[in-house]
Amino acid sequence: MLGLFETGLGAVRSLGKAGINVIGLESNPGMPGFKSRYCKAKLCPDPVHEPQKLLAFLLKEGKKQQEKGVLFPSTDAFVLFMSRNRSELSKCFHFALSSSQVVEAIVNKKLQYEMAQRIGTPYPQTLYPETMEEVEQIKDQVIYPAFIKPYYSHLWREKFDNKGFKVDDAQQLCERYREIIPTGLKAMVQSIILGPNTNHFKVCAYMGEDNNPLLIFTLRKIRQYRTDFGIGTLVESLKYEELAQLGMQFFKGIQYRGIGSIEFKKDERDDKLKMIELNPRLWQQNYQATRCGMNFPLVQYLHLTGQKVHLQTDFTEGIKWFNATADFQAFWDYFRKGELMPWSWVLSWIDSKAFATFATDDIRPFLSANDYGMKYLRMPLYLLKQRRAGKNA
Repeated sequence: MLGLFETGLGAVRSLGKAGINVIGLESNPGMPGFKSRYCKAKLCPDPVHEPQKLLAFLLKEGKKQQEKGVLFPSTDAFVLFMSRNRSELSKCFHFALSSSQVVEAIVNKKLQYEMAQRIGTPYPQTLYPETMEEVEQIKDQVIYPAFIKPYYSHLWREKFDNKGFKVDDAQQLCERYREIIPTGLKAMVQSIILGPNTNHFKVCAYMGEDNNPLLIFTLRKIRQYRTDFGIGTLVESLKYEELAQLGMQFFKGIQYRGIGSIEFKKDERDDKLKMIELNPRLWQQNYQATRCGMNFPLVQYLHLTGQKVHLQTDFTEGIKWFNATADFQAFWDYFRKGELMPWSWVLSWIDSKAFATFATDDIRPFLSANDYGMKYLRMPLYLLKQRRAGKNA
């Protein structure tokens, strides 16, 4: 497992509970998967800054095994690393990747939208200025509100602690690009798809080498953090045929290979689903699918090791995945605006069956990932005290 953030942790648990021996590799020892009982965690070189060292490290690990292992990337950086070193890695490992051309295009969001345009997958208005002169030229063409987002998400996070910047007018657009352009990062500006968090959906699939799916899973967000543009903090499994068909159109149109997820949002202005992005790897909430009866990492492992698997599209609806820390932050934003009360928040996640880090049989990742640890259990009391203090003031 390449990467031991929540994405990798969920996959480690899906494989480990199925009896598969897992080695977890990560360059950051603070990631929660380091504490999981379901993998043997090891520090490895960084895929962005030390790719040659990582390649040598992986080949050394691979040669220790009696037979070829299976590689699972859980971040864009690891996907790019694997794709660019696929020839050497294939000597020691099995893995499922699209062609080099497709991988490079997917990880570069500009090229990804160019593929969507070619295939006919709907997406919002998107423009690609690279200089301040070009920003000035397009500033009045943009449909506001808009969102500035990077070409390469994994490089952006090294400079900015967010997914991008919301801009409400031409002045804000110019101000943000004056901040971005000196960093050398490339970023696009995209019209915001209007609608609540619950208008966000994902279609997740495992595509075989014959350009046909072996697994299809769909979900919707209930909340996310940051609340305007962020990662799903409470999501629910949901069967959505139109979404699945739209996702399959894109996966097949680019001849995608392996596990991937495409996020769409329904635009409240025209009631149409529009693509936000495709992530060419496991998605953060992948353990939710396992709890719904669709174990993506295990099916990929079985398939790549020559064992028989069949197309599966049926799964349990209504299973929730919950990220305690991030969802509390999302709740706090809504609470301060008077849009969500403590009891409504608790009721919304209390029946969750899958969690970002928490597991009764694998508790250490949860305790290590939350600074306040067990203080989380006292959140409702804390909120009541805060509310009373506000009234008294």
